[in-house]
Amino acid sequence: MKTKFSLLFVLALFANLGCAMAHALWIETETSGKKGQEQQVKIYYGEYGEGMIEKVEDWYSDVKDFELWLIDPQGNKTQLETTASAAFFTASFTPNMDGVYRLQVGHSAKDLGGEYVYQFNTATQVWVGKAKETTLEGPKTDLALVMTSPDKGGLKNPLHFKVLFKGEAKEGVTVAVDGPTGWSKEYTTDANGEIEVETPWKGQYIVEAVDTEETSGEHFGAPYEFIWRCATQSIKK
Repeated sequence: MKTKFSLLFVLALFANLGCAMAHALWIETETSGKKGQEQQVKIYYGEYGEGMIEKVEDWYSDVKDFELWLIDPQGNKTQLETTASAAFFTASFTPNMDGVYRLQVGHSAKDLGGEYVYQFNTATQVWVGKAKETTLEGPKTDLALVMTSPDKGGLKNPLHFKVLFKGEAKEGVTVAVDGPTGWSKEYTTDANGEIEVETPWKGQYIVEAVDTEETSGEHFGAPYEFIWRCATQSIKK
């Protein structure tokens, strides 16, 4: 009986690990905003490509305790208040200047999955007025997915992204893209940490970069050997 119990425990552990690693946070909002007009924001957790959105009460560990930050065109950082509903959190802000606004979350779940720390990063941009400058990166998260398309044709097809690890471009990162028609594709960042993504349909695109680092330490008093990180970017065309 003891052997059977141990086997069931291991299987449950790996099932939990796989579930957490396949999930991600993402932010949805309109890509364009207007000065003086309230902008609505939603934050989801689940597996977008599978059409799976988790109820807030089922979010992994303490992921629901994330902090949502707004970085304005001048680089000022403000934490936004979030409100939970059944399947997502909501927030809002009102732009007071033209330029690129960045919404950003970086959260490492309190509970380990075996020897893994799970870190969830997500961001998106809102262009207000006739802003054409490069997307504002904002305060650095360990893994960041930055949209660089404003310098290369706005939101027209294709879109351009760059993956940064601790502020530096990273080559060889796997980036998955899920489109509005069920279409999906994987890319690998080049020597400059960049990818070019075809977006031929109107609708919501979720771009997700995933990277695992083999490094040891303690997280809330528990030893770990790996840090699994994801970074998502939601774009509505």
